[in-house]
Parts: sequence; C-alpha cells; structure tokens
Amino acid sequence: MTVPPGHRRLLSALLVAACAWATTASQAEGVPEGSALDGGMQSAGDVGYEHARVGEEYWAGLPLPWNTSSEDIELTDAHFGHVPEGIEVIEYRAVDVNETDGNVLFARTDGTGAMPDPSQARNYAGHPVRVKAHSGSDIYYVARIKVTGPVHGALRDCRFHYRQGPRQYRQQVGCSTIVSLGPPIKYED
Repeated sequence: MTVPPGHRRLLSALLVAACAWATTASQAEGVPEGSALDGGMQSAGDVGYEHARVGEEYWAGLPLPWNTSSEDIELTDAHFGHVPEGIEVIEYRAVDVNETDGNVLFARTDGTGAMPDPSQARNYAGHPVRVKAHSGSDIYYVARIKVTGPVHGALRDCRFHYRQGPRQYRQQVGCSTIVSLGPPIKYED
C-alpha cells in the first residue's frame, strides 16, 4: 500500500494516538481479578421489588462483602456493573449494618416501609473499609436509584475494588436486583 506524502503525518499521529489509548486501556484493565470476596446468600439469588413507580427513588443493596481469604483486605469501591434501561443510579453509599438495622436489600427513600433510610447513616464511601480475614464486613454498599421508565433487565454484576497488602484487585460478585413497575404497596399505620 502506498501512502501519499501528505497523509503520512496523519497516519503517524493516528498510530501514536492508538498506541497511547491501548496503553491507557490496558493499564485500567491491568488490575487483576481477585478471588477474596464472597457475597453470601445475596449472591445466590434474585432480590426483587414489584411495586416500583416511574419517578420514585429507592435504595438497592449490593451483597454484604465476606473476605474468604487468609489476609485482611481494604474495600475501596463497589458498584453495579450493569444498570438496565429504565433505572438511573444517583449515588453509591457505604453504610454500617449497625446504623441501618441490618443489610438493606431494597428500600424506599421516602421513609415508608420497614427499613431505615441509609442516607441518615454515616457514609463510608470514598474511604477504605477494612474487612478482616475469614470474616464479613459491617460496612456494605447501597445505590440510590431512580426509576425513569419501564425497566428492561436487572441491576447485576456487582463489582468490588480492594487492596490486599500492596496489591490492588477487582472482583465481580454475583448479584441480581429485579425492579418491576407495579401498584404501590399500602402501608398500615
């Protein structure tokens, strides 16, 4: 293939840009997959809510992280890897089970229902959360979500980032939260 002289610079610039992009992408993906975490029973099935309404906001919990390894870890981030059409994630929080009367699987944000509002608990997101070896964390992650329309699929593929010693890891932990539109629940006083 013959490249006209005027196009050689453009071709060179494109090759340099492609190499820079590939290097940056591989560095971001260069965090190895870990195996220290388990999501317990919450990873084994679906959590569901069949009474969502368009325009309303809810809390969707990620699995309570369990460190199955023989070394302590520090969680640095967690999020849903897949957010379906019809749901918008507004924020992620990391809260203490002792401040929310347990692990919130799914809850309303308006104060109705049985679970306390996680927004009233201290937010540990953005700070490393230590999980001792062979034990569960008291801190878990929740996402504040808004239903924007018909929901097509589940919130799933919970992704955790953590440090173990000097090494950083990422790990996908099974999770599935199915949100369906339906009539509101009537709460008794």
